[in-house]
Amino acid sequence: MKRLTQLAFSLYELLVALALVSIGTSLAVPSLSALQQKSEREALRNHLHASLNHARLQAVLNKTSVELCGSRDGATCSRDWSQGWRIQFMHAPDQVLQIQQHRSSTPLYWAGFDSRIRFHANGTSPSSNGRFFQCKGKEIAWQLILNRQGRVRLASHQENLAAAQRCRG
Repeated sequence: MKRLTQLAFSLYELLVALALVSIGTSLAVPSLSALQQKSEREALRNHLHASLNHARLQAVLNKTSVELCGSRDGATCSRDWSQGWRIQFMHAPDQVLQIQQHRSSTPLYWAGFDSRIRFHANGTSPSSNGRFFQCKGKEIAWQLILNRQGRVRLASHQENLAAAQRCRG
């Protein structure tokens, strides 16, 4: 005659497993949060870089001046880049080429000669050179640098360290 035995975990084994899972989760959650914030910053940087290139391309293709400006609501230009931006023809601001809204936990900053970025028909941006940056604590997470020729580049780690005082003030 066969004896039927039940296989199961004891209460002690379940409590130990639960304790190990909770310890692992408590260690993983801060890392996941940091990874999510890093991903949000990189997505914002990539969208901005693409928008700058798009505005320059539209200026060259349409043989007219195009401007990119900060916009809180997507309808009007402002000096504030923290909620998004819009791309429009300079001489016909009612013709909007692109509206980009973002909701980032860390604001986006522009440091340049003018609050708006203008691309001329030849693709240059002589009066709109400057830099976009986003802070991570008291350090710069990234910078996009716009030169007078209208080209955009990502700043190096050394440039970010040298400009870190922008996030401390």
